[in-house]
Amino acid sequence: MTVPTPSRLTAARAALRARPGWRWMALGVVAVGMMLSVVNVSIVNIALPSMAAGLGVDVASIGWVVTGFLVTMATLLPIAGRAGDLWGRRRVFVAGVLVCSAASVGCALSWDVSSLIAFRVLQGVGACAMAPTAFSYAAELFAPEERGAALGVLGGIMGLAPVLSLNLAGVLVSTAGWRSVFWFTPVLGVVVLAGAALVLEEMRGATRRERFDIPGALLAAAGLVGILLALSRGEAWGWTSAATLGCAAAGAVGALGFVLRERATADPMIDLGLFSLRSLRTANLAAGASSSALFGTLILLPFFLVAQRGFSPVELALAISPVAASFVVVSPLAGRAMSHGLVPSHALAAGALLLAAAGTVLMAATASRGSYWAILPGMLALGTGLAAATSTITTTAISEVPRERLGVASALPNISRYAGAGLGVAALGAVLHAALPARLERVSEAVPAADRAAVAGGFRAAMVVATGFLLVAAAAAARMPRQVTRRTVGAVR
Repeated sequence: MTVPTPSRLTAARAALRARPGWRWMALGVVAVGMMLSVVNVSIVNIALPSMAAGLGVDVASIGWVVTGFLVTMATLLPIAGRAGDLWGRRRVFVAGVLVCSAASVGCALSWDVSSLIAFRVLQGVGACAMAPTAFSYAAELFAPEERGAALGVLGGIMGLAPVLSLNLAGVLVSTAGWRSVFWFTPVLGVVVLAGAALVLEEMRGATRRERFDIPGALLAAAGLVGILLALSRGEAWGWTSAATLGCAAAGAVGALGFVLRERATADPMIDLGLFSLRSLRTANLAAGASSSALFGTLILLPFFLVAQRGFSPVELALAISPVAASFVVVSPLAGRAMSHGLVPSHALAAGALLLAAAGTVLMAATASRGSYWAILPGMLALGTGLAAATSTITTTAISEVPRERLGVASALPNISRYAGAGLGVAALGAVLHAALPARLERVSEAVPAADRAAVAGGFRAAMVVATGFLLVAAAAAARMPRQVTRRTVGAVR
């Protein structure tokens, strides 16, 4: 096998760059990289019971496999976005793929639960570099009239990732054990790295020599870690426990220190002046509230379907796939509709979120029937509505942001989504568990008929809470600018 020389790689890059569809090839590379980060969020969910049994730990301990990854992702997203602005987006993207792939191998070879959690945290370090890079490339490579379609493609990929991870995990866990779910990332990572070497050009957002704000990054990390741990582990620890209150207090102090630091420094990690843009404020609130409903519902659906129908891991994966599959079909269409001005952005997002809210209302109304086919229409409405809103919200969030701040601004909607996810999982889980007798809190098979009413009642109450989150998101989306332009570029800072 002949190893390509640097000159051959340069010639190959030049040939690809000369093609009319080069921008879409570049978008495809970063989109698949972003898919890796999203896949790693959910691919472990179905495998958690097998992991706990294989490593000999309880459910609370194995929960850190999810919590550690999510908290790391949300904490480091703004840091990765700012690093891309300063040091180059391709460089940060490639480093993220390498770290995530290597950590995935570590997860597959882990020897106890502590090593597994440590490698999952390292996975999160790598994964956090991919999403803001993907959105930054989409914003820079495509003109405003095409940007909605490009971001719609990214939204579709974000929807494809849960479909892929759910079904892949169901098959792998059933046939090859839980360790097999971690080999997907390094295999696909090789393909992404090859694409990055051939297609991606280096891009920087900063136009002058700026310093990376290390104190600001540390304070942001402290604030986000404290708050997200309190939200995500509050139910397990107890909402009034010393651990929960201590994390919340530490997070509040870190967040306050971060705000004070960013106002005082000449080179902030996050320019707080960005929040003077109504587009950024409203879009991030909509992103966070809608993610509370989505992630909370997706966490509870497996429990509900196992308790009511006794679904196996493979059956669960297939049953939940329609929600995620909606993103694959609807997100690109919604992005194209916005790009062509067929529907005002605020109306499209608000209407789509109201459709999603109708879906959770329908799921609440049909929960007592205990039938998958009864709740499927509500699931489809939820998925379709959120898919139509996602690309619109993301496009609006970065539409007025100066080029030198695109990396960190592109990370903000994802931070809102992960923070919202932690809140939604905690809130909906607490509502469901409050309605259940203690004997039903760990369900691995269908429950007796006498207990199914309690499960249905808890799930119905949780869907009412999800509806409230979606109505908040719809109200925020309705406040987004009617017609977004780039006339304010450069006005911030």
